[in-house]
Amino acid sequence: MENFFLCLSNLAARVKYILIHLRMKQFFFVWIASLVLSIPLPAQEIKILTYNILHGERADKPSTPNFPELANLLIQIQPEVIGLQEVDSMTGRSATLYGERFDFIRNLTRETGYKGYFGRAMEYDSGAYGEGLLVKKGAKYHTLNLPNPAGGEPRAMAWVRAELKTLEEFYFGSTHLCHEFEANRIAQLDSILSYADSLDRPAIWVGDLNFTPDSPEYQRIPEHWKEAGAMAGDLQNTYGTPETGARIDYIWYDSRKFELVEYKVLTHIKLSDHYPVWAVLRMKKEEE
Repeated sequence: MENFFLCLSNLAARVKYILIHLRMKQFFFVWIASLVLSIPLPAQEIKILTYNILHGERADKPSTPNFPELANLLIQIQPEVIGLQEVDSMTGRSATLYGERFDFIRNLTRETGYKGYFGRAMEYDSGAYGEGLLVKKGAKYHTLNLPNPAGGEPRAMAWVRAELKTLEEFYFGSTHLCHEFEANRIAQLDSILSYADSLDRPAIWVGDLNFTPDSPEYQRIPEHWKEAGAMAGDLQNTYGTPETGARIDYIWYDSRKFELVEYKVLTHIKLSDHYPVWAVLRMKKEEE
């Protein structure tokens, strides 16, 4: 009987020993996890592309689709966010060009693996015409209709709340402003700026704005909004030819929230009458 109680005592001591060590291991793992979580992640660079795609037709080869080359370009350079202008959706014009009514953004998402959104600006040729967004991860896609007090074509801006691998979020918008009337462009620009400044996350907006850097429209943009080309000192034309065209396609960012890493106009890509415009931004860390 004495041996039995001795064994029982030894067993109890061993169980106590095991429990103490389990608690120590649990504490150790919790400490390691808290240490890892406390290490700040490096800021992720955000690759951005904006491109007026001429409704899916090559400017240098009329009646030739530019979809295959565009899809390949996006797969190769892998931007986080892409803004496209002059996008057709199920129009008669796209049927003439592609052999069937063609939903450009839906087909791009299937081909590239991006998430896509089409922002309708107006009805056109039994379909729709407007802006396209492609993002790796996003939510809250929506369309902001823009004013046109002088008349002319309706205009809109497509928006998305994009998310990075670091779980940081920002808004990204793409637009194509009026090509006819300065009064429209000013009203549209004011609407965009007011909306972007009201958002609960930092914003980046891009597009074919149909004004040049010496215009009243460009000059009225507030100081905290920076234009990537000007900040990089790269004033290459984005439309027409490098020699005789114009610089009207832009990437704008809130300088309080982002810093510019890289900018370039991809003048070797000739799938449209515009060139793709590329930038890399880095989100600034919040001050402690």
